[in-house]
Amino acid sequence: MRLEISFRNTDATDEEKEALTERVQRKIQKVTRFFREPIEGSLTVRALKVGFAGELHLSGAGDQKLTARTEADDPVAVIDGLIHTAARTARRQHDRRIRRSQKGGPTPDGFAGTSFVLAEDEDQDLETEEIRAGLDSADLTA
Repeated sequence: MRLEISFRNTDATDEEKEALTERVQRKIQKVTRFFREPIEGSLTVRALKVGFAGELHLSGAGDQKLTARTEADDPVAVIDGLIHTAARTARRQHDRRIRRSQKGGPTPDGFAGTSFVLAEDEDQDLETEEIRAGLDSADLTA
């Protein structure tokens, strides 16, 4: 996973930025487990006149994309809010994808579900039965 973390207009020291970066790396695992590799993302924390704001953008293989935004009084609360929002959204998207594949309908990536069920009155080996019926009725004496 490639994650770019940036801090804008903050007067935080390098040690504080390093601690926040480690926190993000540790907590982002809650979100990325729902994404397929390769995963790319960016997290931006910026200072406002009062408080902080944050944006998180993640994209996985195929059409998996996620964006979260939040505001709070301190950067730790911004990071926690972003991770919580992103994890909830990623879990919901993952569950939808699983339900669609179990129903047998098309999945968001365009591939049909893999389940194929015959009706109760359908014969599984219909072609073989048709061939046998044709052979029985044909005159095989030459």
